[in-house]
Amino acid sequence: MSDTQHVEPLPTPGRHEAFTAPARPTPKSSAARAVFRLVFSTGENVVVAGPGLIGRNPVASESERPLEIVRIVDPQLSVSKTHLEFGIENGMFWVSDRNSGNGTSISVSGEESVDALPGERYGVARGTRIRIGEQYFDVL
Repeated sequence: MSDTQHVEPLPTPGRHEAFTAPARPTPKSSAARAVFRLVFSTGENVVVAGPGLIGRNPVASESERPLEIVRIVDPQLSVSKTHLEFGIENGMFWVSDRNSGNGTSISVSGEESVDALPGERYGVARGTRIRIGEQYFDVL
């Protein structure tokens, strides 16, 4: 079994997932809630437990359910106002580029980075680095 992580398509069209070997089982208890820490290159450190948006000044549309809003400082303006959407599905953290100007890439240790296609969901394992414009955050 390999100790590296890699990006593979999810069974659902339009979704991609990064796996860790060996895989960690998802808790079966409905009381267990997945929580992830996002550590940004800009110094922000955020704990998330549900869906949200990341950017310089993210704005959710009225039709979107309540979302966590994560604002990051980017004086170079390489990060779009609403750059990225994220969520947690079946204990897996996922990201989706929101048609940002400078794109989103997913870096998994030992693998080439993957440029995210706007609107596609990518599942990411803990320890994955997500680059947004000239900034990045690690999913822990």
